[in-house]
Amino acid sequence: MQYFGIRDLREKIGDYAHEADAGVISVISRNGTPLTVNIPFNEQLIELGAHKALAIKMYEEEILTLNKAARYAGVKTDEFIKMLGCAGLSVLGDADQLKNELKQL
Repeated sequence: MQYFGIRDLREKIGDYAHEADAGVISVISRNGTPLTVNIPFNEQLIELGAHKALAIKMYEEEILTLNKAARYAGVKTDEFIKMLGCAGLSVLGDADQLKNELKQL
């Protein structure tokens, strides 16, 4: 995830565009307060919808745990795991972590 201040954005628009082309989520802030989240436009975003695509991306970048990402996507954990598989991703972490998260449900 990349962070840009609104003032920096004017000077670094090329960096911002490069990051978006690379599939990186960017947060634009004003005076240190997040203003907007920019998600690169891709096929996954179209197929899954923004909230599910964002949940997958935040899980992939280890911002959210499996359980939290599933809740963010609005689906059960087992369905989220299937979504990860369809996106070509595997479940991160070890088996104990997964068991603990499944118990929390």
